[in-house]
Amino acid sequence: MRATIRQMLIEKVPQVQGRVYEPHVANPGAGKPFLVVREGVQDRGADWAAFSTVVEVWPYVDRTTFQQVDALAGAVINVLHRARFTDSGEQYLIDYLGTVGQDFADDDWDAITRGLRFRVFALGWLNGLTYDPDPVSVMRSWTAATWPEVQTDPATWSPADTAPGVYWRLVRLTPVSQTQAVNWIEAQITGHVLAPSPAVRLSWVRKITEGIVKQRRLKMLDGGPLELLRVAADSEADPMRQGQVQLTARFGVLQPAVQAVLLSRAVVGGALTGEVT
Repeated sequence: MRATIRQMLIEKVPQVQGRVYEPHVANPGAGKPFLVVREGVQDRGADWAAFSTVVEVWPYVDRTTFQQVDALAGAVINVLHRARFTDSGEQYLIDYLGTVGQDFADDDWDAITRGLRFRVFALGWLNGLTYDPDPVSVMRSWTAATWPEVQTDPATWSPADTAPGVYWRLVRLTPVSQTQAVNWIEAQITGHVLAPSPAVRLSWVRKITEGIVKQRRLKMLDGGPLELLRVAADSEADPMRQGQVQLTARFGVLQPAVQAVLLSRAVVGGALTGEVT
């Protein structure tokens, strides 16, 4: 993954003339400006940690003015932020998180620099499909039918303000009641609303939330109901890491049919017994 990101920077940041290094390769004698790409530290306890990697990019320039650092950092952000790429058959998306810390003067390397943090998401994180009848598939189909301009498939991710991405993900399942015929399960489903503009995301978060409140019930592939019990929205939640729409839905799973046991022997009252074959 880092090799792919490094190649992107080599090709699209001409200011460094191909000088994009891993930490063990960079040295004080390297011509400036140059970039150093390394893996950063993230919270391993976070829900998304297994699906993402933090990458840091450090632009180094001569000890002149930090305006040169600003310009090179801006070029790096323009190349990587919201960039999508494929590595080993997996789709990834890069999201700019901010700086590592304050501007830094490296006396040993006679350079000034600033660390930039990016989170690289594996987009399989957003694919919540399991098997039919699938509550996530139902929500995806309902979203596409209600708003045809919306994109719902993470495999073809390219959200824009005119065509935002709305992706549903299954978080947890909780059995809540059982009858002789049906087991009822509550599903916690998260909706990720993605678009470049915060104002557009806010508008779509409201549209989707109100649409769920009005809909109240959908039909699953087996004909059973998907009851939309509760919905909550947080427009300030991170669109990639958390998702802004939290939906609680309920659906039923039929009990398996019980096969009656066939007797191979019967005893008849009185003086008679007989074999039944």
